[in-house]
Amino acid sequence: MKRISSVLKIVIFSIFIFLIMLPAWGCRGIFYIPGASYGYYVWEEDSRIFVEWSIDQKESKFDGSISTDGKITDHELTGWEEEIDVIKVEEDRIVFSATLNDNDYSDGFNFDVEGHTYLEFDLKINDGYDLNRVNVGEFLENPESNVFKIEKDYFSQLGMKHWYQRHPFSEFFYKLSSNKYFTFLYLFILGIIIIEILRVTVLAGKRRKIIWLAASYLALILIEICVYFILRFLVK
Repeated sequence: MKRISSVLKIVIFSIFIFLIMLPAWGCRGIFYIPGASYGYYVWEEDSRIFVEWSIDQKESKFDGSISTDGKITDHELTGWEEEIDVIKVEEDRIVFSATLNDNDYSDGFNFDVEGHTYLEFDLKINDGYDLNRVNVGEFLENPESNVFKIEKDYFSQLGMKHWYQRHPFSEFFYKLSSNKYFTFLYLFILGIIIIEILRVTVLAGKRRKIIWLAASYLALILIEICVYFILRFLVK
């Protein structure tokens, strides 16, 4: 019975890790929760551009524009309230203004564009800019300027990036690389704590406990080596 419980814990932990890592393997679209997520979400799906926004139960105004050097051929609205939401679609430009409240948690639109080399976005929240609330692509990249451009092949190139170059991994590794000695010490101490917890729980009833402990510490050392190479040679 005790062995079954230990196996069950390992299975649940593995499933949890898999669900966390799944977005890093290139899922399509963007996952957000209306009423909990806050900000803009921009992505491409089947060559169609999606622009949506959501609030976390706090009334907010979203307005802005998308312009291009190509031609906008078609558009669809999502969650639109014609009484309070406004959108104007021209051949090379979309201008919109929408308000969300506790009865309406998300809005958006999507469109097709042809013959373009770029899309230029000017996205505001409550008449101001908040780049941390503008999420682009399935890896939720934040733009570097208030008015930003996306080249035609941006989304396909984003999908070709290595996992460690993708948001939020890129930011995470960049922060770790800013102080490598602290990072190695922190990871080593954290690894020891995890191994010791496993020693008194999962490994407590195992016959070859010493071998499992040795394997765990070897794995910790290998992880430290991998982190070193990532921070030393891959993070720019």
